[in-house]
Amino acid sequence: MDFQELRETVAIAVGGKSCYLNTGWAGPSPQRVLSRTSETAVALAAVGPAGPDGLAMAKEVSQEATAAVGRILHMPASDILLTHGTTEGINMVLGGMAWQPGDEVVTTTLEHWGLNAPLTLLERRHHVRVKQIVLSPQVSNKMIIEVFKEAVTDNTKLVAISHVSFTTGLVLPIKELVRHAHSKDALVLLDGAQGPGHVNADLWDVDPDFYTMSGQKWLLGPVGTGALYVRHDRQHLLTPMLTAPGLDTREGLDMLSLSSNTPALMAGFAEALHIHQELGPPKVSARCLELGSALRDGLGAISGVTLTGAMLAENSSGLTTMMLEGWEPDGLASALWEQHAVVARSVSHPPAVRFSTAAYNDETDVKHAIEAVKTLAR
Repeated sequence: MDFQELRETVAIAVGGKSCYLNTGWAGPSPQRVLSRTSETAVALAAVGPAGPDGLAMAKEVSQEATAAVGRILHMPASDILLTHGTTEGINMVLGGMAWQPGDEVVTTTLEHWGLNAPLTLLERRHHVRVKQIVLSPQVSNKMIIEVFKEAVTDNTKLVAISHVSFTTGLVLPIKELVRHAHSKDALVLLDGAQGPGHVNADLWDVDPDFYTMSGQKWLLGPVGTGALYVRHDRQHLLTPMLTAPGLDTREGLDMLSLSSNTPALMAGFAEALHIHQELGPPKVSARCLELGSALRDGLGAISGVTLTGAMLAENSSGLTTMMLEGWEPDGLASALWEQHAVVARSVSHPPAVRFSTAAYNDETDVKHAIEAVKTLAR
């Protein structure tokens, strides 16, 4: 499959009624994903979801999706647990670790509430010290690494940061940050919500302790899908939040699960992962960045536009964030939709409107968005 073939199977991209640039929230699934999801639901209903055939089918789908995640991350399937999304994986890690008053967590000012909220609860409930690094999205990787080296010390128990900042599109130099954290005997949790399907998510060289990901964003899978990677020698550090050994039949990482997964959604997730492999992860990353760069170039040339996100080639991505003089983010996002049928979203810290250029988007989408902002700028 190539990018044009992908685009032709994404209904909103070929419908011509709107320009969808909000994959960083949730991506539109290709027809193959929709068909696989529907066919699996029908097949389960025909044999009974809790009958022997239905249970066998659910197990097979789960194993397929887990193996597909492993191929994307370049990590063993035995170290991967299917979840309902990134936030669930984050809570499995933060809620499963043993905390003592005074333990230190290093994070940044650019994080999503899905990470900020449980970290705040750790402060309130366990008196954990959360140290936020003030991080500018328009700095070099060298400067980012220097700031982290100063912040992560022998007192740090965990570094909890995004792979890609959802408000700025900044791709952190995670390999170097993980290496420094490990030199201080600190663990690393990477929020990969904006990672797989968007930027390079090969974790083999990065070697994080924990990595969470979503299926419904850049991978274009169903909402309610995702995965958690836990390095094999770190799995004993996580205590299940809702069960314990001997209380049910589960073992290993499965004990961390908070609720059952839906086989039909897992089948759709597996199909989305297969499509991503067919496209080629390096090609997808390059395509997202190419379109994002073109969008930033066009928007940056408009009078009154301020680009608020990552700008350097070494750490920018398919996420573009901007402000327009005289507009608040919510109002601008609404005007883009109501007047120009451009689907974007507003973000905070820093406040901006965010566009996502994904693998199924093309140059016509980029041009449409630029012309819409030009019109509003007048």
